Amino acid sequence: MGSKTKEQLLEELLEVQKMLEEKTETQGQMIKRFQMLIENEGLFSQIIDFLPYPLAIFTPQYTLAMTNKAFTAETKTRFMNPEKGTVRIILHKIDDIQLAAAVTRVFKGGTFFLEDLKNPFSMFSGITQQDAPQSERFNKAVIFSVPADDAKITYGVIVFMP
Repeated sequence: MGSKTKEQLLEELLEVQKMLEEKTETQGQMIKRFQMLIENEGLFSQIIDFLPYPLAIFTPQYTLAMTNKAFTAETKTRFMNPEKGTVRIILHKIDDIQLAAAVTRVFKGGTFFLEDLKNPFSMFSGITQQDAPQSERFNKAVIFSVPADDAKITYGVIVFMP
C-alpha cells in the first residue's frame, strides 16, 4: 500500500510540474509579445489611426479596446478610458441581422463582408440614434477576428467602408 501511494504521489507531482512548465512558457511568450508591442507601438498605432476608414477593435465581451481617428470623427464620440467607463457593442441595438450575426460569429473565426448597412454606428453605447451619423457614407463593413499565438481569438475588428 505504501509503494502504491508513493507512485501516485510521484505521478501527481509530475503532472503539477508539467502544468507549471506550460504556464511558465506561456508567460514567457506573453512577455515577448508585450515587449514587441512596446517596441512597435508607435508604428501600429499610426497605421490604425491614419486608416481613412472608421475602425473599432473589440473584445469577446463586446467592449471596445481601441478605435481610430476616423471612427472618432465619424461618430463624434471619443473612446473612453477604462477608468472612466467603457464603450460597448450593444447587441440588441443592432437592427441589421447580418451585422448582429457577424459581430457574434467573429469569435468563432469568421470573416464577413457586409453591404447595405443602415446606421451601423448606433450599435455602440454612448452613440444614440439621433447622434449616430445619418449619412449613408459608411454602409459596408469588413469584420474579422484576431487570434493570439495559441489560436484563441482575442479580438474582433470592424472596418466601416463607403
